[in-house]
Amino acid sequence: MLLLLGLTLGCTSVGRMVVAPTPTPTATPLPTLRPTNTVTPTPTITPTATFTPTPIPTVTPTPVPSATATATPSPVPVAHASVLNPSVNVRSGPAISFARVGEVHQGESYGIIGANPAGDWWQICCLDDNQSGWVRGDLLEIRGPLGDVPVVNPHTPTPRPAATFTPIPPTPTPPLLFYRGIGPIFMPTNNEWVTLWVKVYRGTSGDGEPMPGWRLQVKRNGAVAVTSEPSANVFQYSAPPGQEYGNRQLYNIKLEIMNPDTATWEAYLIDAAGVRQSPPVTFTTQQGNQRREIYVGFLAAQ
Repeated sequence: MLLLLGLTLGCTSVGRMVVAPTPTPTATPLPTLRPTNTVTPTPTITPTATFTPTPIPTVTPTPVPSATATATPSPVPVAHASVLNPSVNVRSGPAISFARVGEVHQGESYGIIGANPAGDWWQICCLDDNQSGWVRGDLLEIRGPLGDVPVVNPHTPTPRPAATFTPIPPTPTPPLLFYRGIGPIFMPTNNEWVTLWVKVYRGTSGDGEPMPGWRLQVKRNGAVAVTSEPSANVFQYSAPPGQEYGNRQLYNIKLEIMNPDTATWEAYLIDAAGVRQSPPVTFTTQQGNQRREIYVGFLAAQ
């Protein structure tokens, strides 16, 4: 306003001051305010912590070395011994004076781990209990190089005390149930076989009483050759009556041995269990000997 007044005064060329009218203020209408939508601010989402997975370490495979072919060494020959005899003693030292520690058998093979200075005994290994021992060289077949076998000289064993022998009294032999009551009587014959006439009896008066159930057993050159049937409970005569029969005798066992040839014989009574119960009667047969009929009586001792 002051500026406008100054301009007015300056522009008046007449010495009269013209006063301009005071303008009437005009009310300026205020703009009508319209309500606006209230915007609710969207809350800001605070991001949560992001999960970062822990990296799994990468396994680096260890390279497997390729197999290198190794040459198999040739076996080194070793001295060994094979047993020659069916059964051989093994001792604790190289002499029979050493104690026996075991036994080896034909065809078995053992390593040689030592030799005695004389070279006639060998130390072998191993027995069933993993023990070593000594065997005579002539009982073994030795194979393989012997240059590396060490020489061993064991100490001489302490002599073992001699065992004290305590005699055992013999078991008393029961007395025989029969003894020879007649003969033996040897009679000539033209027969090529041997005939044994045997009287088994008891009692000394008259002809006696026959005893049945006993057998005559005969050995030829020490081996049992034949055994008779049991003795009968009656007597018979070995020949019919008459003067021409000199060998007529009572008997209840008759035994014939065919083709006797040349031999030594032994005849005796046995019981049902095969136990000898009389003294033996011995005789021989050979070419030209005609005394081949033998008579003997065995008398009961009771």
